[in-house]
Amino acid sequence: MSESLPELRRFAEALALEAADRVRQVGRGAALQEKAAGDWFSALDAEVEQHIRRRIAQAYPDHGFLGEEGGAVGAKGVDGCIWVVDPIDGSMNFLRGLPHYAVSLALVQGGDPLVGCVVDPVRGELFSAARGLGACRNGEPLRVGSPLRLLDAVAATVFPKPHASFLPGYVSQLGRVLGAVAGARRSGSMALDLAYLAAGRIDLFWAHGMGAWDAAAGVLLIREAGGEVFTLDGLPWMQSAQIAAATPGLSAAWRDLLTR
Repeated sequence: MSESLPELRRFAEALALEAADRVRQVGRGAALQEKAAGDWFSALDAEVEQHIRRRIAQAYPDHGFLGEEGGAVGAKGVDGCIWVVDPIDGSMNFLRGLPHYAVSLALVQGGDPLVGCVVDPVRGELFSAARGLGACRNGEPLRVGSPLRLLDAVAATVFPKPHASFLPGYVSQLGRVLGAVAGARRSGSMALDLAYLAAGRIDLFWAHGMGAWDAAAGVLLIREAGGEVFTLDGLPWMQSAQIAAATPGLSAAWRDLLTR
């Protein structure tokens, strides 16, 4: 790959901020549509994703693209780079006027995130990372928290959609988590949950039924901020629908609690 990671990071940051500005300007006036039971989106999701895709194609025509709304266009270059994008993570929040949602994009090569950005249009926060170069929020370095007991930790999760086949197992996990940690949160935006773990605002995370676009940027943010990411089914994170993350001191106990 001829481009440097700092160059790619700057491009990703600028593009994510550009997309977030579009989301902020439009607000929640876009028409509501349902993809599946409990899974909603708006025309703005598709519009923002298409804009991001066009900008990437102009700047890096040999890179592939994977978006939540539009699917995949295979990586064409010899480097096998693919941009993984969620135009509005937390669409239900956005559509209902709940001010907690984000634009998330990452560049992945061979299953390894190289750069990643999560932008909160409401709070004006830009979380970004590049492999080996650290993670930051609005230019300030990020570091995960340092609790040593689950009982001192705050966990976050994503609730399953209605009728999800894994709902009974998830509910059992949720019960164990509620009995073991200081508190649990469900924000409605996985991208922001992962960014918050990287920033030390929460300490633990787990989800089922996710897509690669939900996790790509957050995986890199957490790794670069000193945290750990693993899957509960043993698959690589891009193929897995069961992801978990933790601060280093809690990783073993967290894995044990979730898989017990």
